[in-house]
Formats: sequence, C-alpha cells, structure tokens
Amino acid sequence: MKITLSVIKADVGSIGGHMKPSAAMLEVIRGRVGSAMDAGLLMDGLAVHTGDDIALVMSHRHGVGAAPVHRFAWSTFVLAAEEARDAGLCEAGQDLLVDAPAASVRGAGPAVAELEFYRDAASKDRPAEAFLVFAADKCGPGAYSYPLYAAFCDPMHNGGLLLDSRMRRGFTVTVMDMEHPGRGDRLIRLDVPERVWDLACLLQNPDRFAIEAITSRHRPEEQIASVSTSRLYDVSGRYKGKDDPVAIVRTQGAFPAPEEVVEPYMLGHFVTGDCRGSHVMPMMPVAINTAVTGPFCLPIVSCLAFSMDGEGGFAGEHVDVFANVAWDHTRLKVQAKADEWRRQGFVGPTMAPQGELSRTGLLQSLASLERDFELRHDTETSALDLDPVGHAPGGRSNGG
Repeated sequence: MKITLSVIKADVGSIGGHMKPSAAMLEVIRGRVGSAMDAGLLMDGLAVHTGDDIALVMSHRHGVGAAPVHRFAWSTFVLAAEEARDAGLCEAGQDLLVDAPAASVRGAGPAVAELEFYRDAASKDRPAEAFLVFAADKCGPGAYSYPLYAAFCDPMHNGGLLLDSRMRRGFTVTVMDMEHPGRGDRLIRLDVPERVWDLACLLQNPDRFAIEAITSRHRPEEQIASVSTSRLYDVSGRYKGKDDPVAIVRTQGAFPAPEEVVEPYMLGHFVTGDCRGSHVMPMMPVAINTAVTGPFCLPIVSCLAFSMDGEGGFAGEHVDVFANVAWDHTRLKVQAKADEWRRQGFVGPTMAPQGELSRTGLLQSLASLERDFELRHDTETSALDLDPVGHAPGGRSNGG
C-alpha cells in the first residue's frame, strides 16, 4: 500500500503574544481532523502545537501535494484563525498569506513536509514503519540542516554509518537555494559521503541553503527525510514572523535509528530566530505542546516518534521524545548559552545577518542615516597632491 505522510504547520493565532494557541482553537482543529478520518480523507491524523504553531500530522493515500488534503489543512487553519480572531488573540491568521491557494498550500504561508512510501508488513527489508516528526518555532528553515548533516554524514554522531552495511552505501541529499529569485526552485543533489565537503560548504550558510530531502542509496526509491524550506517573507514581501520549519525523518532498519537522529540536538546549535527573528540563538529541545514563555523567545523544537500499522494508522499512540528527563540537562545548558550570548546584545554576530533583517526597520534606519554622513579629507596632503604612484611632491612617500 502506498502511503503519504503530510505534516502541515501554521501560526494562526496565539494567547498573550506569540506563546501558544488557545484550547478552543485546538478543539476546532481536532474536531476537523476526526471528521476527515471518518469521511475517509485521512487514514490517521492528529493536531499538536509547538510554541504558537499548530501542526497537522496526517497519513493518507492521495500523494504528495494532493489538493484535497492541502485544501482541508487550509480550511482548517482558516476556521482556527476565525476562532482566534473572535477571542481577540494575537496575529490571527498570521501564516495564511494568500487569499485562497488553488491546490497546494506550499508557498502560501504554512510549513509543509511530505513524503511517500510503500507500506508492506510482509516486506523483508522494512516490515515495520517508524518515523519522527519535528516541529520548530521561532527559527528559520535551515534549522534542521546541522542535525541532519550530523546524523547522515558524520560517524562521530551516528555509529550506524560504520556498523550497518546498508547505510555505508550513503545517501542523496537535496539542498535548496532559498534566495533564488524568480519562479522555480533552485536545487542541488549531492551524493554523500563522496561529496560531503561540498555539502558542508553549502550548509555553512543555513539562512540561504537548507536540506529539503534525503534519499537512501541502498534503496534509491526510498525517501528518508522531508523538510519544509519556505520563507515567509518571500511570500508576503515583508517580515511576517520566522519560518518555523517542520521535518519528517523515517528511522530504523536501513535508516538511522531515532537515537542517532536526535543526538545532535544535545548541542543546542545556533540558528537565526528569537523574538522578532532578529538574533542568532541556540535551539532548545522541548516537549510537545510547550508554550514559548522564556526570556529571549528561544528557538524551540519538538519531536514525536510514531509507528505505523499496515493500514497507515499511527498505532494508537506516539512518544514525546524531548519530554524525557534525559533532555533536562540539555535545556539548562541551552538556556545558559543563551544567557551568555545575549549579554552582547545587538552587536556583531549575536544579531541575524543583514539579509535576514532586510524586512525589518533596521535597514530603513541605516538608509535614513546615509544623508548625515560626510567625507573627511586629509588636511595635510590631499589625494590631488599625490603623483600616480602615491608619492608626495619632492619625492617624499605618503605611505608606510
């Protein structure tokens, strides 16, 4: 049976600032998901939130980019936004950036990760299907690139790359250039480990290049990972909040184990995000349905682990990976890193790159200051007094 996994996430309203959606909003969405399952549109589904973003996790048989599923997600978010608006919540409908998408919501504001595979309980290669769903808030779409690089390219993080002959065949990594102007996506596909250094050269700039997909080379027809790579300001033309990506990573068997996929998050790697999307801050792993209430509005990421039965159902329950006490030390470490890092305030690398600030008021302020600058000329020797090789009259050098 061919199964599609779709994770579609959006910020459509929040209590008390950009903290969390209301219980009433989630009730609307969960009711819609239940109705879609009863009607046969979805095989299974659930709604959860990370910070102020609501994620729909869905299994179905309609394929990637299926109009019925995407229209369902969009109309569901519209109803939740109406509930938020009636309750006077902040930024109701923030990520719904077009009037009504014709089919796919990709490029319309919500974050979308999807992949398709055959589910066969009798398969010798993959009799069981396990996968992780990541959802992040207050960060850009390149936030997963470091953890995915570490898990799929570095045996210092993933011993399976040495121990499992199927993974030793390597992977094909698809990277998107998120600053490509005009129509069409600009992509590059790199086989690793042969081109792992080329991949590193791209991922060094996570605000421009981001991993979008990873495919097995042991089983080339099998996509392992899917990541949303949309930029909200590319859709709206102005700052509308950070992009807050989602990701799906299939695990076990010929793919990395879940422990190997989540291990890199112990670092608390730095990503562009934070309050106003203005700073570079460490990412904190948190339990699902966590509100954003800490100082600095740290980038946060949640992770749910699923198993799937032979009919595409989610086996009745899931595991909240980052809720485990094992991650408490990481959370405290990340908070300490953030505290020390933000002592530098707005100066230098603690703030987001200029490109990320281009839709904020900072560049307009810098532009308005241009007219107040003036040139200062050397009063002792002006440039007009020098001969073509830089010597002052009389043969005296003007240099060191």
